[in-house]
Amino acid sequence: MTPQEFLLQLTQNVERFERVAAFLSVPGYLSWHEGYTLLSLAEVWPGEGDIVEIGSFKGKSTCFLAQGALRSGRGKVHAVDHFQGSPEHQKGGHEETAEIVESGSTYEQFRANLAAFGLSNVVEAVVSGSQEAARTWTGTARMVFIDGDHSYEGTKGDFEAWFPHVAETGLICFHDYQNSHYLDGVTKFIEEEVNVHPNMRFLHRANSLMTYMKVA
Repeated sequence: MTPQEFLLQLTQNVERFERVAAFLSVPGYLSWHEGYTLLSLAEVWPGEGDIVEIGSFKGKSTCFLAQGALRSGRGKVHAVDHFQGSPEHQKGGHEETAEIVESGSTYEQFRANLAAFGLSNVVEAVVSGSQEAARTWTGTARMVFIDGDHSYEGTKGDFEAWFPHVAETGLICFHDYQNSHYLDGVTKFIEEEVNVHPNMRFLHRANSLMTYMKVA
């Protein structure tokens, strides 16, 4: 590596960390390790197509993915969510959320957070259930981030619905692996089905974020 190449890489890394620090102010459940990984994969992993996010909540992970897409100059982020929250976000849930309890939706906060970082034009919100959206989506995904319904059936349904849309050597990422709240959902599905899937190759783990590549 030449000094010029090193300095360019250093500058790019500093810019990524600055954005990571800023995005951590958005309410959500993503660690900085996980956010940095999503941003970096969205930016540098090769392949053409768009990014699909299943479960956007208030837009924290969306910001990381959108920043990566923006820096790569390739495609948009399709943020798929009904924005009504999961069971844990409802009144009395272990992650009770004020917007869900008061208005039934996090959509306005989601849009506001994207706008605050100048990322609205990089994101297309798909206000829908994940599996319903997959049936009518006609694009090609270079990356899918699954962070929606954390039950076994929900995770399986999201995976099976979007897997056909993922390009070969494209990425599928799962959030909340080995999270104690979702051991019978996300964790069990990954261990019983994803880790033995003939067309899935494990690439990387960052905290509870598991990243796989689709192979032939």
